[in-house]
Amino acid sequence: MSELKLPLATALLCAMAAVAACSKQESMSETNADVARAQAEKAENVNEALRDRSEVVADTAGDAVSADPDDRGDAIEDRAEAAYEVAVTRADGDRRIAKQACDALPTASQSSCNKTADAAYDSAKAQAKSTLDAARERSDAVQKLDNR
Repeated sequence: MSELKLPLATALLCAMAAVAACSKQESMSETNADVARAQAEKAENVNEALRDRSEVVADTAGDAVSADPDDRGDAIEDRAEAAYEVAVTRADGDRRIAKQACDALPTASQSSCNKTADAAYDSAKAQAKSTLDAARERSDAVQKLDNR
């Protein structure tokens, strides 16, 4: 039984050390460097998502103006999914930037700051999902024209 206590105690100590390290106030220069890195990553990721969306728009150009409602509906949905990815990528980048900025705050304020960043992300993601769902409904409505 005592053989089991040592690994458990070690694991608990490691977990406590990790939590303590996560809630330590960073220096302003360290925070600025982390924020700059997060901003660069966001820009790179958003640019990649925008390139992907541009490819989808180009690939679906013919379908978007097709006489076939199924093709038009598919184009609507494909484009909406690409726009959703851009919006979520932006929101994720914003959240990462905000969380890096939270590290400069006093330890007591970091949790609230991180929760605010998470709430803003959740809200942006929900808005993107709502827009995607609306586009999918439009897609379905267009495709139903083919079944009349």
